[in-house]
Amino acid sequence: MSALGWIILALCVIALAVLAVVFAHRLVQRGGGTHALRRRFGPEYDRAVEQTGDRQKAERRLAEIARRRDGLEIRPLDESERADYTARWDELQAFFVDDPTAATRQADQLITEVMRTRGYPVESFDERAELLAADRPAVVGPYRQANAEATSEGVGEGTEHLRAAFVHYREPFSWLVDGAAKPATTESSNRPAALA
Repeated sequence: MSALGWIILALCVIALAVLAVVFAHRLVQRGGGTHALRRRFGPEYDRAVEQTGDRQKAERRLAEIARRRDGLEIRPLDESERADYTARWDELQAFFVDDPTAATRQADQLITEVMRTRGYPVESFDERAELLAADRPAVVGPYRQANAEATSEGVGEGTEHLRAAFVHYREPFSWLVDGAAKPATTESSNRPAALA
């Protein structure tokens, strides 16, 4: 093969490599393919497919959620904000014994406030849950469950559905405040027995 042939072959290989990089970059910008969406959304991927009944439709929706989330500037809380939110959470846990309904409602409001402070849009529960799913799919399940329990009628259950809701709110709250998988609250011995 002549030198010109080798040069043309090298240019073709380089062009193919550039095209592969551009294609991969666009795929990532669009939210990725099935594997990327499964990796990012975890159990929320399966939930979306089940809800829509159509994998492609679910993937388009999840890719749009990923684009929306990636367009936001989410910031971590500074140390004083973390301390303030943690103290307020601890106060709500103590307040639960006196007024479970109000404490549970305020727990949801506190999570919304933390999300707003960090830069998440907070107009609706569904939007908050979707954006949390794009960032931390492990906490959106408990968040959805808490919301369902907090808004259920709970007829005949006493305060059990409220206690369950409050307990489920802990995980998303903790992750939003300090990125921890478990609640970042005071010692267990300081928690009301109703929430243990």
